[in-house]
Amino acid sequence: MLHLRVPSQETQRVLLLLKAESALPEGARVRVDPSDSNLRLIPFIEDASTVTATQYPVVDIPTEPPVARNYRDHLFDFLPTSVVESTEWPTRHEFVGDLILIKLDENQRTHGGSIGEALLRQHARTRAVFEDRGVTGTFRVRDLKPLAVREGHDDSTRTRIVEAGHQLWTDPATVYYSSRLSHEREGTLACAKNLRQELGRPLAICDPYAGVGPSLRPLIAESDLVGELFAGDLNPAAVKLLRENIPHTSATIECVDARNLKNRPEMREKYDLLLVNIPHDSLQHLPDLLPLLQSNGIVRGWAIVEDTDFEASIHYLHSMFDQTATLEIRRSYSASANLCRFEARKTP
Repeated sequence: MLHLRVPSQETQRVLLLLKAESALPEGARVRVDPSDSNLRLIPFIEDASTVTATQYPVVDIPTEPPVARNYRDHLFDFLPTSVVESTEWPTRHEFVGDLILIKLDENQRTHGGSIGEALLRQHARTRAVFEDRGVTGTFRVRDLKPLAVREGHDDSTRTRIVEAGHQLWTDPATVYYSSRLSHEREGTLACAKNLRQELGRPLAICDPYAGVGPSLRPLIAESDLVGELFAGDLNPAAVKLLRENIPHTSATIECVDARNLKNRPEMREKYDLLLVNIPHDSLQHLPDLLPLLQSNGIVRGWAIVEDTDFEASIHYLHSMFDQTATLEIRRSYSASANLCRFEARKTP
């Protein structure tokens, strides 16, 4: 591209002149002349300039193509410019391990393959891109359709994630996992460590809605924090991954309905820490789960609570525990509801 070789002190004046003559390229970048640090190289549009370009030496230097700022910049390599510029493209996508999940409307879906390839080009560590058509079924798993797969790789939805430095296998097409509770899981670790210090022994922990184990993985990584451990889930696919993710010698892992565990005498009043993470039903399940908890044991869980039900939910917790039971809003879930965390202690 043609550049003017300009004394550095005249740079701003020349830029203004070129702009006035419509001879300054969009996104023009001024460079230091590699042969003389006191000179600057300013790009210009030859056909548009009639005055300024005659006042300075002109050099022709190669220019690097602009760096793509996002996947949409790559779409020009796959689609006509008119299509790229006239279409409203998705602005959000989700990373799950080496996968990208993206939601498309009907018009965008027509170009799904190109969107997938553009995302692969923008994100070098991504293996495959899937259209996310929403959550479906009893186990709230994603309805995923492949858009693009990197050459030499497969279109499996099984992937490894890293949370708080711990690796976990998951599969968004067969199990539910949300990274949005990662900070809450850090709080669970702190809660467990405090309880361990108070009791002076490893904890008996029960997580009957464990999913693939994101709440448990940090706990078992701590030396002498976990003694006996029960982990379960109603989804067989989650339990299969849970067994891979939780290699604890004292762990019992089962595919089971948590509400039936109270019928096992050996599990009643056994656990120091009970985790309840089934947000749409947590509060309703509590009466079936409390028999598993020892006296002075702690239950910690999450629930989606409508704004109009918040005070009633606090009273509900106080009726089962004492006035120290807490219900805290953690983040918005919808226009009329919030994801809340509850924590309570079972008194003798």
